[in-house]
Amino acid sequence: MKLWLLLLAAVPLFAAEKTHEICSACHSEQVEQFSAHTHFRKGMSCDACHGPSVAHRTATGGVAPDRVSAPDEVPALCGSCHPAQRKEFTGSKHGLLVLARSRTKGANCTTCHGVHNLRTAVQTEAQCRKCHETLPASCKAAPARKTSGVSCVNCHAKHALTAKR
Repeated sequence: MKLWLLLLAAVPLFAAEKTHEICSACHSEQVEQFSAHTHFRKGMSCDACHGPSVAHRTATGGVAPDRVSAPDEVPALCGSCHPAQRKEFTGSKHGLLVLARSRTKGANCTTCHGVHNLRTAVQTEAQCRKCHETLPASCKAAPARKTSGVSCVNCHAKHALTAKR
């Protein structure tokens, strides 16, 4: 009898839904976007960034997930898996603004790459232009790449935005 109860108690563990399946009940748009993300294809789920969030999932009202990263926390979260990019970013003009919690907004990882969906190169360029509307003459005269024309990353390092040498 005890063995039967033990097995019965273990069944929910084997049938447990993955986090993104649980989250999709209320957050279908975000889960749909994330399901096309490289991180999702590599086995990550919502809890990788938001924690297990049991109280959030079981609440009937507005209980926040365990983690919702503030702009200055995003580089550490992303950098835990992408340390080289984190190092490059934290010394950049954007990184210094973000980490100092400056009143002047600076881009963090999600500004360029997106939150639940990964932005394309064209979408990332559009993000740059939201703050950098007026390009210096040197940018307008930059040699175009054969595939996509003038791009910020023709001259600037991706994560540091310093001029390439």
